[in-house]
Amino acid sequence: MKDKKLLTVLLVCLVCFGCGSEKTSEKVIDYNRRGLANAKRGEYKASIEMYSAAILLDPDYAEAYNNRGVAKKRLGRFEAAIADYDTAIRLDPSLGTPYNNRGIIRKSLGDYEAAITDYDTAIRLRPDYVNAYYNRGVAKAQLDQYDAAITDYDAAIQFNPEHTKAYFRRGLAKRSLNKTAEAKQDFQTALELATQAGNVKLKGNIENLLLQFK
Repeated sequence: MKDKKLLTVLLVCLVCFGCGSEKTSEKVIDYNRRGLANAKRGEYKASIEMYSAAILLDPDYAEAYNNRGVAKKRLGRFEAAIADYDTAIRLDPSLGTPYNNRGIIRKSLGDYEAAITDYDTAIRLRPDYVNAYYNRGVAKAQLDQYDAAITDYDAAIQFNPEHTKAYFRRGLAKRSLNKTAEAKQDFQTALELATQAGNVKLKGNIENLLLQFK
C-alpha cells in the first residue's frame, strides 16, 4: 500500500513536468509543505516521500534537500542525511541551515572539529543564528574549550533570553571552570525556564545538579 502511494505521487510529478513553470513551482512548494506537516507529526517516512516528490519536480530545490536530510537524520540515516545536506549546500551555498544541520550529525558522530567548522559557516551566513551558536558551544565544550563554549552560549542567550538549554549548558561549562556561584545562577535560571515550559526531563536533571550545591 505504501509503495502504491509513493508510485502515485511520482506519477503525478512526472505529469507535472509538462506543466507551466509557475504551476510546477506551486506544486513543488506544496509537496515541501506537506513534508513539513508530516515531519511535525513525526511521520518521517511520509515526509521523505513528499520531499522526494518536490525534488523530482525541481532537482535544484535546495530547501527540500535540507528538509529531507532532517527527516533522514530523525530515522538514524546519518550518511544519507549528510548527502542531502551536501546537495543543499552545493545548490545554494548561502543557506546557513544545511551547515548547522550537517554540524549536528558530525557532532553526534564525535567529529567535533568538523562540526565546529560547519557551525562557523552557518553563523557567518546568519550572524543571529541562535541554534548554531548553541550547537557550537556544545561541540567546543566536548573539546574542553569551556571559555569559548561560554562565549557561544552567551551569544545564544543574547539572541534568545529564554534559551533554557543554553543556560543549562553554560552552567555546566562554568562548573567545569570552578565558577560555582555563576554556574548555580545559570542552573536556577534554566530550572525556572524549564518549569515554565513544562520540560519535565530537563527540570529533573537541573534539580539533581542543584542538590550538589547544598
